[in-house]
Amino acid sequence: MFKKLIGTVLLVLILSIIFIEPVRNYMNSLFHKDKGELKEERIIGTVSGYNPRVKEIQEILKDSGFNPGSIDGLMGARTRKVIREFQKAKGLKPTGRIDSITLLALNREKETFLNHKKDKIEKTLPTLIKESPRDIKSKEETLRIMGPREKEIKETLPKDRTRQIQLALRKAGFYKGKIDGKIGPQTRNAIRVFQKTIGLKQDGIVGQETWEELCKYLKD
Repeated sequence: MFKKLIGTVLLVLILSIIFIEPVRNYMNSLFHKDKGELKEERIIGTVSGYNPRVKEIQEILKDSGFNPGSIDGLMGARTRKVIREFQKAKGLKPTGRIDSITLLALNREKETFLNHKKDKIEKTLPTLIKESPRDIKSKEETLRIMGPREKEIKETLPKDRTRQIQLALRKAGFYKGKIDGKIGPQTRNAIRVFQKTIGLKQDGIVGQETWEELCKYLKD
C-alpha cells in the first residue's frame, strides 16, 4: 500500500513537470543555473524581470562613460555586454555578471562621480566677495527657496543668477512674468513645468541638472 502511494506521488510529480509549464520552467531554471547565476542572484537579487539594483547599475555604467542603452532595470543582452566592457576596463574577468568584486568597482565609480559632481557645483556657483545688506537679504531668500542641496555646500545664487533663470525660462517659453530676480510662485511654477518637460524631478529647485538645461537657452 505504501509503495503504491509513493508511486502515485512520483507519477503526479513527473506529469506536473511535463505538462504544467510554470512547474517545468521552475525545475529547468533550478537545474540549469550555473554558479555564476546563483552567485549574482545572492548579490543583487533575481534578474529575470525588473530589478531596481539593475537600474542602479545601469545608471552607474552610464555615468562612467559606458552605454547600457535604456535605463529600465532589466538585465538584457545590452546591459550584459556593457558589464563585460566595464570589467575589461577595470582589469576584471569579463563574465558579464555582477559578482562582489564587480559590485565594489561599480560603487567606487559611483562615489567618484558624485564627488566630481559636487566639485562641479561648487565651482559653478559663484562666491560673493562684497555684499550690501540688500544682497545679503536676496541671498538668504534664494537659499531658503533653492532647498537643501545648496545648503549642504553652503552656497547660493546671486540676484543676477535668478534673473538669468527667469530669462532662460522666458526664452524657453515657460515664463511670461517680470525679470525681477525674485523666485516667486510664478517663477517656481515655471521651473516645475520646465523640469517636467525635460524629464527631471519636478521640485521647483534649480539644481545642477536643471541649470545646465536652462543655460542652453542663454547661449542664443
